[in-house]
Amino acid sequence: MVLRLYRNFRLIWIGQVVSVIGDGMQRVALLWWARQFGGNGLLTAVALSTIIPAVLCSPLGGWLADRFDRRRLMMTADLGRVGLTIALAVSVIDNHPTPLLMCLLIAMSSMCAAVFDPTYSAVVPTLIDSKHRAAANGLNMANSAVGGLVGPLVGGVLISLFDVGSVMVINAVTFVWSAVFVAFARVPKPLGATAASRNRHSTVDAMLSIVRDRELRRLVGLASVLNMVAAPVPLLVVALAIDRFRVGAAGYGMLEVMVSIGILAGSLMAGKVAKGAIAGPMLLTGLCLASAGLVPIIVTATAFIVGGFAIAIANTSLITSLQNVVAPQVQGRVFGTIGALGEGLRPAGLALGAPLLATLGVSGAFLVVGAGVVLATLMWGRRVGLPKLASFLAVDQPDHLHVVGQD
Repeated sequence: MVLRLYRNFRLIWIGQVVSVIGDGMQRVALLWWARQFGGNGLLTAVALSTIIPAVLCSPLGGWLADRFDRRRLMMTADLGRVGLTIALAVSVIDNHPTPLLMCLLIAMSSMCAAVFDPTYSAVVPTLIDSKHRAAANGLNMANSAVGGLVGPLVGGVLISLFDVGSVMVINAVTFVWSAVFVAFARVPKPLGATAASRNRHSTVDAMLSIVRDRELRRLVGLASVLNMVAAPVPLLVVALAIDRFRVGAAGYGMLEVMVSIGILAGSLMAGKVAKGAIAGPMLLTGLCLASAGLVPIIVTATAFIVGGFAIAIANTSLITSLQNVVAPQVQGRVFGTIGALGEGLRPAGLALGAPLLATLGVSGAFLVVGAGVVLATLMWGRRVGLPKLASFLAVDQPDHLHVVGQD
């Protein structure tokens, strides 16, 4: 229904369907190249080159989203990633890539994503009536789940048939696809682009609102801790497949896919199920993770599906609630800052994976991670009351939106 009712959202969403698959393809290609070319050291460098720029630049991306034409920003970010991805492909195809140059190009591409993502989050509530926003956000999360399912699979096949450089060229084409569909959409200019709004709501005010507001502080604290605690999970899944279940690459792939299946199912049902609840789904996710290393593989696979479903519901509830209560003129900055703070502890969490496995084994590591999710949710999640945010952020959104074109 959402795709049928809202033409402009439909156009951008169609562009993202292809783009996120390309992202999944390139992620696999880059990690494969790094492991083959430079071992674990380069693998870690590539991962950090993706995460750190996104954390540092998301607030800047949000600021840009509140100051400039959002449609042009998204197009510019997509086209920037086209050029950077082509440069990555040329470096790999040349067979003499410099690791430093590759990491620099990856970091710059991550910066472009740090502009696109908060801008798109701020665009959605300007295109969708409030009663349909949960469904729209669910569709966006479904895109990400499809990218997690299809992208790595297609990327792996293409690497085996061709090479890593070819995968990157195809990913560049997916960014062109996204930019074209964004170009045909009509996106309102942000209220923050006017001089009056700039005087009324400064960037400092938008940032301080997160610090001053008690509920938002708890929310950001919850997101930061959860991201840190859950960061080792991909490493633990590998160890689970190899050390506990001894199922090899095929079994590992199955376990990875289960989470994405759950996220996809939850995303498609989010419009009906996501009613603002965050604590319940996250508690369920923690219990699923805690049990993963203690039960048979079939039960573990089921737990991953259920956990993925719960994550989709919690994330959709969160983003929809924020879109409904945060004033339009500061949404870009708020989303960018929350994203940066939420991701800021992820590198520290990644570093915990190996010590957990070495000291507790895979079953104990999953138990600790699951318990950490439950504990963090009990400490912060149950107290988060998004509808009670400070008046600076509260705004009455019209039920029927009038989308204007660009100048």
